[in-house]
Amino acid sequence: MFFMVSGFLRRTLKVGFACGTVATTAVLLQKNGWEVSSLGVFRFSRAGFAALYLACDYKISLWNLDPNAKDYEAIKSSIHTRSAERLRNVCLENGGVFIKVGQHIGSLDYLLPKEYVSTMALLYDKVPITPVDKMFAVFKKEFNQEPKDVFSYIDPNPIGSASLSQVYKAQLKDGTDVAVKIQYPQVKARSYVDIKTMTIPKIYWKYSSDKILTMEFCQGTAIDDQDFMKNNKISVNEVSQKLGEVFSEMIFTHGYVHCDPHPGNLLVNKMKNGTTQITLLDHGLYQTLSDEFRLNYSHLWMSLINADVAAIRQAASNLNCGELYGLFSCIVTARSWDAILHGIKKKPTSQSEMEQIQDNATRYIVEISDVLNRIPREMLLVLKTNDVLRGIESKLQISKGAESFLAMSRYCVRTIAEAEEFFCDSIMCKLKVRLRLSWYLLKIRLIGFYLRFFNF
Repeated sequence: MFFMVSGFLRRTLKVGFACGTVATTAVLLQKNGWEVSSLGVFRFSRAGFAALYLACDYKISLWNLDPNAKDYEAIKSSIHTRSAERLRNVCLENGGVFIKVGQHIGSLDYLLPKEYVSTMALLYDKVPITPVDKMFAVFKKEFNQEPKDVFSYIDPNPIGSASLSQVYKAQLKDGTDVAVKIQYPQVKARSYVDIKTMTIPKIYWKYSSDKILTMEFCQGTAIDDQDFMKNNKISVNEVSQKLGEVFSEMIFTHGYVHCDPHPGNLLVNKMKNGTTQITLLDHGLYQTLSDEFRLNYSHLWMSLINADVAAIRQAASNLNCGELYGLFSCIVTARSWDAILHGIKKKPTSQSEMEQIQDNATRYIVEISDVLNRIPREMLLVLKTNDVLRGIESKLQISKGAESFLAMSRYCVRTIAEAEEFFCDSIMCKLKVRLRLSWYLLKIRLIGFYLRFFNF
């Protein structure tokens, strides 16, 4: 009798589990627009399989090959290319945040092999275009009107195709030029949970919704367009300096950071009065930085600038890195430990140092992962932003971050001085803090003259 009941229970549990699985899947599919591929389990499984395939491809293809052989570099380059293409295809198939990851990879030209950078860079604004009829159907569903009935003109050819939407140039009935950003039909299905926590700033209320954003059309071109800058006599060094000022003020003074500053989100333009204008787009991902983090991060940079190992260790410890402070410092500065010890302010990154960094990036992948798991989440997003900005400077062939480095230094010392002055209980104490601040700012200015004099 027991065995009969036991068998019956097993069959009942199996049927119940199967029914529960089907029901749960049905609910998820209904919420995801009945699109199977949009379920998280499928997308992450696809990404995991691709990562495993890439690792095996490298292992097998390079097995027993002599690194000094004539065809070694060519073979390795072909592996890089097909691996990058496979990774890009996964990003395109999964969409959403996976395209964001691919865009970030495409900005790391100072760190990753060129095959990855060139392949993934296409994800900035060259995402495959969704047919106009499908995109305009989204508009019609939101407003119960065709775009042609709302606008006096709308260009059917998108001026930008990104991870979540396509952008069309249009004109309101009163003649105002606007940019109409239409969300892809499948975005909500791919981010059912995330979309509930998102709000979209509406500039033109009448023509905006949770899937449509109609806003002022911003003039300019991608910030890494060297031909545009040359033709419009825009100084790349001025652009670098302004970028450094913008992001340093964000991080160190105001305590927040734009976390997606790839070239497609940064426009540069020459104004009528001759000044250079930088426009920052896409404000969907910001990180608020606590006062404690701002101060710790400022101390870290000051200790790195001064090559003070004891201070570096303490600052890194405050950011939860402990004994891995050396590796963490290399990640933050994108410099070798030797360069940090000798003073990163003294000379730019050499080709040999860059090769050393690239080699170590793969050699110490486990330790790097450990560091990234330890540090605060806000530090991760700051690192991502720093990587993208360095990548832009590299493409513009600017002096390896000299201008951004100087701007960051100025804001660091001001942040530290502000905190020290806050705890002063006398006028003399405040005076000492301000004198020390003036001295540091003078030193930074002198370093700037030195770097520019030697064309760094």
